Amino acid sequence: MPDPNDTDDRDEVLFAFQQECERPTAEQIIKWTSRFPQYADDIRAHAAVALDWAAREGLPVEELTESLAARGYSQALNLIHSAETSTASNRSASACQTFQAMLNNAETDVPRLARQLDIGRTVLADLFNGWMLAPVRRRVVDAIVSALKITVESFNLALLYALDNPRLGHAKSDKTPTITPRSCDEIIRDSNMPSERKRYWLEED
Repeated sequence: MPDPNDTDDRDEVLFAFQQECERPTAEQIIKWTSRFPQYADDIRAHAAVALDWAAREGLPVEELTESLAARGYSQALNLIHSAETSTASNRSASACQTFQAMLNNAETDVPRLARQLDIGRTVLADLFNGWMLAPVRRRVVDAIVSALKITVESFNLALLYALDNPRLGHAKSDKTPTITPRSCDEIIRDSNMPSERKRYWLEED
């Protein structure tokens, strides 16, 4: 079998793909289209036919019509899209560092960070627990980014993760815990900080 890496010939690439991927998976299709982007459409079309043939194994032979080819191609595209979406989600999850992980890396916690920044502990707790709606005041973001030595992008990813995965409070004996996300400004105003500190965090730079 020819080595497809040693040739730019379309037919040899497709032949090598067929030999290696008799029943092509989404991962194999993505790998081959990444290696040979100039033949990506041809590889997908070839995979579509191969997948359709594999699905029809044991059934009466059906003539390959334009409709059949289009159906197989659509199935292959759906498979590729699902795999690429899953891969992207996995990359995002692995790239995202939670607020708790950031605190651990900085060898601190909410009470100590609150004292360091001179901000209400409840403000940080609500933020890190996923109870503070975006957008977060720029002055708050800048202070946390500087203290934890992270990037604004990392902060934003952690914020999105926290909002998608809010941490529940302790359950009361007579009711289940509930979460009511609030704006940054509302949380700051309702905190027990002195008025001048509230004004500071609510001011724009």
